[in-house]
Amino acid sequence: MQRAVSLSLSVSQRLLAAAARTPTRSLHSAARRPAQDLGTPARGSPAPAPASAPAPAARDECSPYRLQGRIPSAYDRKVLLWVGRFKRDQDIPEIVSIEMLHAARNKIRVQICYLMIALSVGACVVMVVSGKKAFKQRENLTKWNLEKKAKLKEQYMLEHGTVADKTQ
Repeated sequence: MQRAVSLSLSVSQRLLAAAARTPTRSLHSAARRPAQDLGTPARGSPAPAPASAPAPAARDECSPYRLQGRIPSAYDRKVLLWVGRFKRDQDIPEIVSIEMLHAARNKIRVQICYLMIALSVGACVVMVVSGKKAFKQRENLTKWNLEKKAKLKEQYMLEHGTVADKTQ
């Protein structure tokens, strides 16, 4: 009986080890594999690296749970500096996470919206002030249009009035 307990513990330890080596496969798929096959990688998973192979650099390791970064373009570098994420261009790392770039772009987008709101309010204030000034001087669009049409009619009569005299 005691042998069966120790045997079952070692099988469960093997199952957990196999599941840890193959993160794409579930524990159930590791349980379906024969006991002698637990030491080899599952189909479709990469072969284990030889012991003499050097360990990959920390930046080259890929985790399926971590978003990968990308090399920032000149525009991305400017955005990161404008937002204040980095103080100098030399401080920006070679690879920047996508989340950081999205956050910087969103911040710039919001700042541009605030700027547009401020410019719109400023333009409205200017229009109100200029309208009040024109009202005090008794200027309005109707008066301005009538004067402009009278001026255009006078120019037309001068140009075509002489032509009308020649035809008669």
